[in-house]
Amino acid sequence: MWVNIQKTGYVGVGEVIGERFRATEYHFDTENGAKTLLELASASEYPHLYRECDDEEESAEYLVPVRWLYTVERTDAFSEVGLFGNQNTVCKPTTPKWSHTVERLRQVWLLKC
Repeated sequence: MWVNIQKTGYVGVGEVIGERFRATEYHFDTENGAKTLLELASASEYPHLYRECDDEEESAEYLVPVRWLYTVERTDAFSEVGLFGNQNTVCKPTTPKWSHTVERLRQVWLLKC
């Protein structure tokens, strides 16, 4: 998965290594044991997790475990004219522009993946 922050640029590439979990049920390993996102983040950071309607399957938020292959800080995001961009949270690009984008990111980040 390639991560693009809208109007900022690409900040990482990673491999999804497991099944999805509801955000309220996913556990992160921390120094103080396993914690859910609700235990780690405030309502002001993730207000949608605290809404009552998130009990519904279609409106619930999900997380997947990721093994990060390469990341950069937001301030070092890579962007240039001609790269693939999409406003959706997740997409499976099939346009030639996507192949160009992956090749450019590999060149810029010196990636072998």
